[in-house]
Amino acid sequence: MSTNRIVSIDSGVVMVVTDLHGDWPLYCRYRDVFLGLRARGLADTLLFTGDLIHNEGPAESDRSVEIVLDLLELREELGNALVVLLGNHEVAHIYPFVLAKGDFLYSPRFEHALGLYHDAIVNFFDALPFYARTRGGVALCHAGAFPQAADPAMMASLRAYSHRDVLRWGASRIPRERLPELSEAVAAESGIPYDIQAWENFAVADPEDPRYYDNLIGELAMAHPHFDLLWTALFNRNEADYGEDNYAYHLTALLRALSEDYASQRILVTGHMRCPNGYRIVAGGGQLRLASGDHARPYQSARYLLFDAAKPARMVDLVGGLGSVFGK
Repeated sequence: MSTNRIVSIDSGVVMVVTDLHGDWPLYCRYRDVFLGLRARGLADTLLFTGDLIHNEGPAESDRSVEIVLDLLELREELGNALVVLLGNHEVAHIYPFVLAKGDFLYSPRFEHALGLYHDAIVNFFDALPFYARTRGGVALCHAGAFPQAADPAMMASLRAYSHRDVLRWGASRIPRERLPELSEAVAAESGIPYDIQAWENFAVADPEDPRYYDNLIGELAMAHPHFDLLWTALFNRNEADYGEDNYAYHLTALLRALSEDYASQRILVTGHMRCPNGYRIVAGGGQLRLASGDHARPYQSARYLLFDAAKPARMVDLVGGLGSVFGK
């Protein structure tokens, strides 16, 4: 079965929410605003740009699993009217690997909270598209543009990307009977027994569990050149990585690539990075960076976006479509 990581939205009003990072109360506010608008015929599609999971606060404030489970239920009601794009934080559980920022480890808390829902949630992440595009020319993704966007072959690879093919490639790099040997080498290098690492990081305690060596396979898979492309697409930090002028060029290339066999894409909407006052216009007006949760500074400046998918894209209309669930 072929994979297409680009979703096309031809019509209707789209509500966009970015980077909630396990904030359940805020998620509920956005969900309920959308459902209220939908009931009144004022919104048609709810779109999340990824990074639904991983809260940096205390464990009790991290409701990441509840958010994803609620989305799985909401998908039964909304069908194609719910679009969830892949964020870099979800990637850490497809492969899996330990995602960290400094000394803070994101992945273990989520892995331990998954419990019986592990397979359902990871399969959900596995199937998520990377991009959305609209008839009116507004494209959306998690992070932003990157140098490989100018290479048609690279974009074709990203469009048809298969996590499972990359993982199978990783598994093929070493015979399964040698995985215990590799786990011993990993333990020797880190100074931590592998069984302790497997439990603390991935909530796997039994060596007979089929997932016991999944993180080793994931680490091997990360050497695949397609994974490097995925990493760049989902983890890049736009002009902070490439500089203002170079980033504008990469953005033009990405929008051109997303226009292939479809309407011309003229503006990109993303999350991923912090925004003063909840949003920022970057790349000479070619990109709207939106902060719907923790990335907003201050927090209560967080915004969602409403726009007409069929209306020709103009930045002034997008800015006019910004809204708040904090009553401002």
